[in-house]
Amino acid sequence: MLLPACFACKNHNKQIVIVPDVEKNHLQRNHIYGDAKTIVTNTYINLNEEEADTADVSKMLFSVAIQHYSPDGCLTSVVSLDADNDTLSIRKISYNGRAQQNSWVLTDRYGNVVDSCHYDYDISGFLASEKRFSEDRLYYQINYKTDAMGNVIEMKQDNGEFVLRNTMQYNADGLLIRSDEYSPEDKLFKYTTIEYDNYGDEVNRRVFKRANDIIEYTYTEYDEKGRIIARVYEDKLKNFRENCKYTAHDKFGNWTVEERVIGDQIINIRERKIIYY
Repeated sequence: MLLPACFACKNHNKQIVIVPDVEKNHLQRNHIYGDAKTIVTNTYINLNEEEADTADVSKMLFSVAIQHYSPDGCLTSVVSLDADNDTLSIRKISYNGRAQQNSWVLTDRYGNVVDSCHYDYDISGFLASEKRFSEDRLYYQINYKTDAMGNVIEMKQDNGEFVLRNTMQYNADGLLIRSDEYSPEDKLFKYTTIEYDNYGDEVNRRVFKRANDIIEYTYTEYDEKGRIIARVYEDKLKNFRENCKYTAHDKFGNWTVEERVIGDQIINIRERKIIYY
């Protein structure tokens, strides 16, 4: 059963300012507050009692991700490490003079280019296309259609074999409230609806198959200070449900500990350290 949205549970004690999706930088899109410079996220596998007794530890490091940001909140690089702190990959992102992504390049631990992407913009400066390359070979392209504000209202994904179409709708605050996905035959396959609280934070996300048959939902809960404290996800087709609990936050209200729970078992733990400018 879908939990009700908690529209009045937060008290920021300041004027509400909702930033439209099209104007958000990477930090804002990911609900990270403050001028973050570097985010280091360690992902651990939670050990069961037998494993913990044997290893004399309660969790085991699985991976590390390091994200670097510019002073204006643009993601500039992502470094992925394994449990031994050896580099797995590095993604470097470049921007144009409007702080829009120009391209990104993904390299492996040896510096070889694995994947790359280039973005094109129209005469109004709005996103027009995204092209993915592997060894200089174009293998995937997305063409975008935008409204007068620059919001993406349609995207067509072309992998060379078929084209998938998506359409998007926004509310008066410029926040995405619905996304429709169409099959290669251009028939509605499924659609997603999103609800927000009075502060513009997402609380309910529902995925429907064709008509009104809900197949997935995500509920996000915040405390009175606006900090995320829980997220519930359920896939009804796979009979799968997981809870994410956010048990610690820094002085800016960003979570620093996330526990992913399936059933009554903590499966993995993410610990995040944010360094600010």
